[in-house]
Amino acid sequence: MLPTPRNYSLYPSIVPADKPVDLIIVPNERAFLLVEGAEYQLTLIAVNGDETSYHSPTSHKHLTATAKDGVLRFTYTFPGEGEHLIRLCNEEKCLQELRAYSLYEDLYALTPLKGDFHSHTFRSDGNRDPAAAAGHYREQGYDFYALTDHNRFYPGGEIDEVYKDTKTGFYRVTGEEVHVPGTVVHIVHAGGKESVANQYIHNRDTHNRELADCLNRVPADIPEQYKECYARAMWATEAIHKAGGLAIFAHPYWAPGGSRVYNVNDEFARILLRSGMFDAYELVGGMGQAGVNRSVAMWSELRAEGHNIPVVGSSDVHGMEKASTFPFYFTICFAEKKENDSIIASVKSGNSVAVEMNGYEYDKQYRCYGSLRLVSYAQFLLRYYFPNHERICQGEGVAMRSYAMGMADAQLVNLIAEQAENDQLRFFGRKAPVLPSQEILDFEAKWRERHLTEGPHTKGSDVDAPKITRQI
Repeated sequence: MLPTPRNYSLYPSIVPADKPVDLIIVPNERAFLLVEGAEYQLTLIAVNGDETSYHSPTSHKHLTATAKDGVLRFTYTFPGEGEHLIRLCNEEKCLQELRAYSLYEDLYALTPLKGDFHSHTFRSDGNRDPAAAAGHYREQGYDFYALTDHNRFYPGGEIDEVYKDTKTGFYRVTGEEVHVPGTVVHIVHAGGKESVANQYIHNRDTHNRELADCLNRVPADIPEQYKECYARAMWATEAIHKAGGLAIFAHPYWAPGGSRVYNVNDEFARILLRSGMFDAYELVGGMGQAGVNRSVAMWSELRAEGHNIPVVGSSDVHGMEKASTFPFYFTICFAEKKENDSIIASVKSGNSVAVEMNGYEYDKQYRCYGSLRLVSYAQFLLRYYFPNHERICQGEGVAMRSYAMGMADAQLVNLIAEQAENDQLRFFGRKAPVLPSQEILDFEAKWRERHLTEGPHTKGSDVDAPKITRQI
């Protein structure tokens, strides 16, 4: 990931709406310590504000603040929910534009987490070791993922065992991909306390009796050709719910084995999604772009009919080298905390956004799907929070994979994980930012004095100039 240096950061960047908030603008490098006693001008603009003219805006607010100890402190009440632009200026020169996002209390109380609910490893038909896969995910800035190997719940336990003596910032959600015999419908089970696949693998007689009961309960209006597959989906989702998990309808537009035939046709996919048996729809993921386009169109039509099923984005990754889906499809969950039940509850309650990423490393573009409120917030986070979060997590992910092979100490993993957590807490206003120490202030004061007395009055290559252009 290419560096994106910025001279200043705003803390907090996520703020409660309609309440006075104390804010601090902090320099990110020593040379940009704000000049002691100098006055700075702030222009605060609600991006979603109501204006009658763009040429003469009336809603912009203007403040003046005085720098002290290298930082700038001010108090402001952000109106309503949405994004705000803050221009930091000095003597009519704009130094930087900063961004904040104000939230109403319900969303402000939740933490955004980047994750993946559908993935595979070497324990089924994937190419990566489970513990290494966790490190690769963390390296891409993920906060959680569900290992959902085909008909296998147990491989996730490897990850827990390998990292049991570390304090990583990465969380594993339990999971498996369920393939009930006799149907092409694939169902992702995420977050449950026990395996569902084990029931039809190791206890087939009981499974068949339960399946017969489901067949008797299939609604009469289900077309005859779909009744058996419907009953199998009913059995799987009921078993997942009994285990405490999330039942996700996976990739209907996947064409297996180069068959060029979708695994679930449009008519049956609609029947399943209208049934209410699924907790979420894997809207974007391992279906190819044409499949994703059709999937989004299907979801749009269902919403127009009043079926507002929660959505997730998943990679369905099998091989991470030159993968076309990882890390390009993922989910942002807004959860109470980073743990299994909270993450599952966030999706069930509709507090999730499915994300599709494309573009180059230096120009990433995101398509987000969900409610307008959550999509607006997610787009802000994808621009101003997740990139820096990912940069810190890169080190942690590499350290995790080294630790898994005995080449790094647990303390290295723990220290980087702590840094990532602190950065998150400060961004969201749950921990005070680190301010310049007296040692840093004295250091910069000494070198500024040398700059004023020993250097030319110009900022470029010229030795002489009619006016002082030197930078401070």
